[in-house]
Amino acid sequence: MKFQEVHGSNARTMKDRNTRVVLEALRARKMGTVRFLAEQTGLSAVTVGSIIQELIHEGRVLPGELAPSEGGRPAQQFIFNGHFQHGLAVFSRELGGVDTLCFRVVDLLGGVVGRWDVPLGQITPENLEEQVAIILDEDPSIGALGFGVPGIELGGTIVALDYPAFRGVNLVERLTGRFARPVRVENDVNAAALGRGIQADARHSEVCIYFPRKYPPGAGIRVDGRLIKGARHFAGEVAWLPLGIAWGPELADSRDDFIAAAARVVVSLVAVVDPQSVVLYGEFLTPDYREGIIARCRKLLPRDMELPEILCPGDFSGDFEQGLIGITLELLDNPK
Repeated sequence: MKFQEVHGSNARTMKDRNTRVVLEALRARKMGTVRFLAEQTGLSAVTVGSIIQELIHEGRVLPGELAPSEGGRPAQQFIFNGHFQHGLAVFSRELGGVDTLCFRVVDLLGGVVGRWDVPLGQITPENLEEQVAIILDEDPSIGALGFGVPGIELGGTIVALDYPAFRGVNLVERLTGRFARPVRVENDVNAAALGRGIQADARHSEVCIYFPRKYPPGAGIRVDGRLIKGARHFAGEVAWLPLGIAWGPELADSRDDFIAAAARVVVSLVAVVDPQSVVLYGEFLTPDYREGIIARCRKLLPRDMELPEILCPGDFSGDFEQGLIGITLELLDNPK
């Protein structure tokens, strides 16, 4: 069989693809020999060896110790350099009743190497930029910025947010222009749905609903592993459902009324999305809330309709943070 010569842009594309494949294989194992990487990628040992040398030259891969001998000459091991580049994940959280900006610097393996929580009282684009600039000055290896917001973003512009100063601001354009790094903004519950998706017990199709005590709820919808955002990124704005529910602290403090309201939201989403499971977040949601919501949902659904699994994992912040870190790492890998 005669192979057609690969040259020009095709050769460049093929080489870039092979480099990504080798890097991903090394990242998954953190360390490996050329032989191991060739087995994992299906590439020849010569090709892998050539790619590894280039990656060492760039600093993406580090030479390691010799592997234990299997009878012959010990092979050189190579290490994925998780600190070749860092990412910055930023989100807001209310801590002690004060609006706080939270910053997480992450390495290429997803490990958090720096964290700061900065109470600001009032969060604005200006004080956000000021804090980001300080962190980037301290760590110029940060190559991408991921922002999680409790609101709606469309095309980089903040359409709705609990912080009025951000509304109408194209945050992606503004921060990309200021810091010359790729930026992505994501809704907080969408990010939590992505973070939840990497948990061992996560289903492929899940609806994640966050019930903050002070604010209306929001939902993140993941179907077959993919986030559903809708044409204008409004998907999941469950507070807009015409159910006549007055969300807020008074409802959250009234257990029976809250259970009735939450069950109506759950059943509405089940009817539209048909998820395998529904994940409920909320700082005040104790196990008896879950049981009450399940019982109420069964009354609302048709008798022969099976109710999806309903979970209350209780760690919205953890899933939100993990999802946002994943988004930031993805941006480092694919900055366009």
